[in-house]
Amino acid sequence: MKKKLEEQAEILLDLAGFVSKTEIGTSGVQSAFSRLNKRKPVWILGVGKASVSMAKRAEFYFGDAIKDGMIITNAPTDKLSYTQVFNGSHPYPHEDSVSASYELMEFASKIPESDQVLFCLSGGASSLFCIPAGDIEIDELSTTYKLLLNSGASIHEINVVRKHLSETSGGRLGSLLSSHRLLSVIVSDVPGDEPSVIGSGPTVPDPSTFKECFAIVKKYRIWPKLPHAVRIHISKGMHGDVEETPKPRRNKWKQHQVEVISGAKLLAEDVGQKLTEIGYKVEISQTAYNRDVSSISKKICSDAISILSKRGEIKAPAALVYFGESTVKVKGDGKGGRNQHLALMAALTIEGQHPVSVMSLATDGIDGPTDSAGAIINSMTTLKARKKKLEPESYLQNFNSYEFHSAMNSHIKIGSTGQNAMDLQVVLVG
Repeated sequence: MKKKLEEQAEILLDLAGFVSKTEIGTSGVQSAFSRLNKRKPVWILGVGKASVSMAKRAEFYFGDAIKDGMIITNAPTDKLSYTQVFNGSHPYPHEDSVSASYELMEFASKIPESDQVLFCLSGGASSLFCIPAGDIEIDELSTTYKLLLNSGASIHEINVVRKHLSETSGGRLGSLLSSHRLLSVIVSDVPGDEPSVIGSGPTVPDPSTFKECFAIVKKYRIWPKLPHAVRIHISKGMHGDVEETPKPRRNKWKQHQVEVISGAKLLAEDVGQKLTEIGYKVEISQTAYNRDVSSISKKICSDAISILSKRGEIKAPAALVYFGESTVKVKGDGKGGRNQHLALMAALTIEGQHPVSVMSLATDGIDGPTDSAGAIINSMTTLKARKKKLEPESYLQNFNSYEFHSAMNSHIKIGSTGQNAMDLQVVLVG
């Protein structure tokens, strides 16, 4: 038993390393570039964790046709040949995000209408690329982002609110470039791959409204907690005193094109292929999940237990691969992230089920506001914790998964990957 669990841990650690080095959606991104004319001038704009690698591929593809470029990221990067790199903050926006965003909007406003524009977008853009709307201050916007991320709201709901609080989101960059030939190449980090949701949709018209924004913050009971300036701005928007985001019916932007690459699905398939090669029977989820973390944990553990009890469609040794973005309604003042929290929940559920190991991983290498990408647990993790006089349930109730995994040496620390394709879970059974 011990040897089998050690083997599973080694396999999962290797997979985490594989994810950290994988450039997601390379062929899809490269193919998308062909929509622009290589013989005409091209300007590169970009925002997100993977924007550096996307811009690097664009520089190789377009070469001397590139006039200039600017991207905003929070990932470590080498110097690019044609493209300036500015740093922003994530998961909450700070002054560096705002100053870089002003620079990018000013840069974009000076691009000649006769030239082509390539916009490279990936996960993290809502925080990296934002200018507080109206009288909202950056610390008030950052507080609002934190309330939203801890509320249990889905990423679709969160980004409806974000789009109405930032002067860069919800199609505003697209409006600025409405007369240009603009290609937005987007590596998706949200379930459903909807362009108006990914990165809060800087270059595509926004169908959501201030009224929807208000309904969301009321639904998750954070309206009274929002900074005063944020509440005033939303109220003005509902009464027509603040202009709405650009809407699809009124903004056709005929020269704009959008290409979305479903990075998470591609990564899951790559991971599944590696597991198949080492002898596992693999089952990969066909769609991204978008539910609360407890239901995802239950689903994952239930599937694993079904295989152990020989009720599943596949037999051990089996590997199950899932991807998506869960929601967490945080209570207490503990430290952690949704992947660490999910891993701790799973460890409690599979306690004593042998042999099962679970990896829950943030593909960008950063799970919540921590230095961990997630965690690897198995059916013995919580039993070992109890022998150390640790109470797993207490850590879970206090949303303090980070400290639990620190004590159990179950963290995954791979650093910022420069990619973002939602979260990834891999379960090894038998």
